[in-house]
Amino acid sequence: MPRWGNDQPLVGRIGELTRLRGALAAAGRGQPSACLLAGDAGVGKTRLLAELAAGARADGVRVAAGHCVDFGEGGLPYLAFSEILRALAADTGEDLAQRFPALGPLLGGAPPGPDGAATRSQQLYVFDAVAAVLTDVTAKSTLLLVVEDLHWADQSTRDLLRYLVSRLDRQRLLVVGSFRSDDLHRRHPLRPLLAELARLPHVERILLPALPEADMTELVRRLGAELGALPAPDLERIVQRAEGNAFYAEQLLQAVVDQDAASLPGALADVLLARLEQLPGP
Repeated sequence: MPRWGNDQPLVGRIGELTRLRGALAAAGRGQPSACLLAGDAGVGKTRLLAELAAGARADGVRVAAGHCVDFGEGGLPYLAFSEILRALAADTGEDLAQRFPALGPLLGGAPPGPDGAATRSQQLYVFDAVAAVLTDVTAKSTLLLVVEDLHWADQSTRDLLRYLVSRLDRQRLLVVGSFRSDDLHRRHPLRPLLAELARLPHVERILLPALPEADMTELVRRLGAELGALPAPDLERIVQRAEGNAFYAEQLLQAVVDQDAASLPGALADVLLARLEQLPGP
């Protein structure tokens, strides 16, 4: 069975990758910044960030990534930053919880209160401790810090990201946050944060559009290479139906592999139905 997902080839995206690599190079010179990577679900944000991270590691840059997860209303506090801090602790070999007791709950320790909710004063200690950790790490090496799926971030994660980005000074740090632009309805809680960050001079917003038809054709050809020659009608049908979305192309190609090219693959149908269910009845 072909393996795609994050293993898929990177086609196109040279301009966006160049901008991100330029920001990372500037961070290495002591010019920190943040990039907000926006794009529809399945358009290739994670694949682009994987390419950026692989190149960064090859150049000796430290990489730490965290992922927001959809847990419904409220979510899990600091989930993405908990993942990031654990990765940094493992990478540096330092006991961060011992040095910064406020980070204990984020590193698997006891919750800050009987109900697990931190007070505002405790939250400030957490923010300062995370900032101190990043300052220490970036004093030794450049750091690429990635927070994926910000559209699912809880309030504490959004607040901490706001705090860190607003205090970028001379750290050798690039912060990249990705989010689904098609998920941001008018009252989405991420919108105020994006508007606030956009006003900061060291924050850049990068939109990842649908792939042009020529790039989509090349992507499908390369995805299907291990299947042998893809019949021209199947290739054209996939490119047209995918409309520049890499995930859609993978799913449609899988339907060809399963010899069921006429139907809509189950995983793709689930994604589309989930979007339809968010719409009002009319």
